[in-house]
Amino acid sequence: MKQGERLISHDEIQKLLHDNAEKGFIHTTYQEESQRFHYLMNGDQRAIEDADRLLNPNLQGKLSQDPLRNILYLFIVNTGIATRYLIETGIPQETVYSTSDLYIQKADQAKTIEEILKLNHEVWTVFVEMVRTHKKKSMYSKHILFCLNYIDSHFNEKISLEYVAEQIHLNPCYLATIFKKETGKTFAGYVLDMRIRTAICLLTKTDYTYTQIAYSLAFCSQSHFTKSFRKYTGYTPKQYRMNFYNTNLSAMNPIIK
Repeated sequence: MKQGERLISHDEIQKLLHDNAEKGFIHTTYQEESQRFHYLMNGDQRAIEDADRLLNPNLQGKLSQDPLRNILYLFIVNTGIATRYLIETGIPQETVYSTSDLYIQKADQAKTIEEILKLNHEVWTVFVEMVRTHKKKSMYSKHILFCLNYIDSHFNEKISLEYVAEQIHLNPCYLATIFKKETGKTFAGYVLDMRIRTAICLLTKTDYTYTQIAYSLAFCSQSHFTKSFRKYTGYTPKQYRMNFYNTNLSAMNPIIK
């Protein structure tokens, strides 16, 4: 390509404008788009309804002549934009991007338009729930919010209340008291809950062995992992994998007794 030469000319853009005008096609307005993302940032279920409605070539334009690829591209664009708004709400960036990446990878493997439409509904449902969960966390005190963020990043390591208390210069007994008061769980109970929920994801979405899962989540042994897992879920890890392997992505909340 010569310097200064455009890949797409002004004439091509003008022609598309003309063709859209001839068909009476108008993209959704910026105000409509903003309304959807306003719903999202407030954890409003209407964001899901709008996302379902607007994943429609008749409203958002044609990005490919192939219908399946067109829906895929629209899905990727809308999911990508949503991630920016989620990060603005204060949800950790890596959590948002990892969720988005996972759903886009699933959509890329889809064989039908219906599969992508289902994934679209699912990812927006997950996004709205992420906002709601984050809003609940934002109600915590500064010290407890530090604890929760620390646990989120280190629950797969050896972690103790005493160590975290030292980081924020609080007496461990006092931290234990306010942690239970604000979260409704003991510090150790909260950490264990995170580990069990992660174990459920690994059991249902990967082929890691039970021993690999146990040690990757800082359980002292596989037997300790099995005992803790059964107490929380009513299943052994093996039973859970056999019953729920490759369950739908929207099953974000595991079966816990």
